[in-house]
Amino acid sequence: MGDIVTVRLMRHAPTKENLEKRYIGWTDSPLANATTLPILNDGVKKVYGSDLRRCQETASCYFPNASYIADARFRESNFGDFECKTYDELKSDIRYCTWLDNPTVISPPNGEPFDLFCHRVIAGFLALPKDNDDYYLVVHGGVVRALLVAFAPQQKPFWSYQVPHNRMYTLTFSRAAWKEGARCISLSEEPIMEKPPM
Repeated sequence: MGDIVTVRLMRHAPTKENLEKRYIGWTDSPLANATTLPILNDGVKKVYGSDLRRCQETASCYFPNASYIADARFRESNFGDFECKTYDELKSDIRYCTWLDNPTVISPPNGEPFDLFCHRVIAGFLALPKDNDDYYLVVHGGVVRALLVAFAPQQKPFWSYQVPHNRMYTLTFSRAAWKEGARCISLSEEPIMEKPPM
C-alpha cells in the first residue's frame, strides 16, 4: 500500500426517467441505453456502488471485468410521493413547493429526510475497506454531492455541485486521512471517456 488513496466517483448513466426529468430515487429502473457506454478500464477488479440496477448496469459497462459490491447505503435519496413525477406534474402541489423551498429541512411526503440520507451515504463510504490504493464507486447524483460535501478539500454547499452523468470526480486522500475519515487533499473532475488502447 502506498501513502496515497484515490477514490473515483461517478454517477450512473441515464435512465428513461432521467431523460424525462422525473424524480428517481429508490425506483429500480434500468438504463435507457447501455449500448452506448464506453469501457473505461477493463483492468479494474472491484467496483463499489448502489444496489440499484442502474448503477450495477453502468458499472458492468465501464468496468467489464470487475466484481460489483452493492451497498444500499449508496442509494439515491428516497423521494417518497414525488418518485417518478416531473416538475410539471408536481408544481401545483403545495407540499412539493414547500419542499423545493427548503429541501434540507423539509422531507418529501413518505420520503427520506435530507440529514438521514447524508448520514447513511457517509456511513457507507466510511465502511469501505481501508486496505487498497484505488477505489471506484458508481452511485447516484445526490450521493456524489453528499460525498463531495463531506470529503472534498474545501467545504461547499450540497447544491453547489453539478453532477452530470458523464463526469468523474477523483478524490485523492493521504493514507492517514483515508483511515481517519478526514477530507481529501485534492479533487479533480474530468469527462467520462473510453480509455485509449495501450
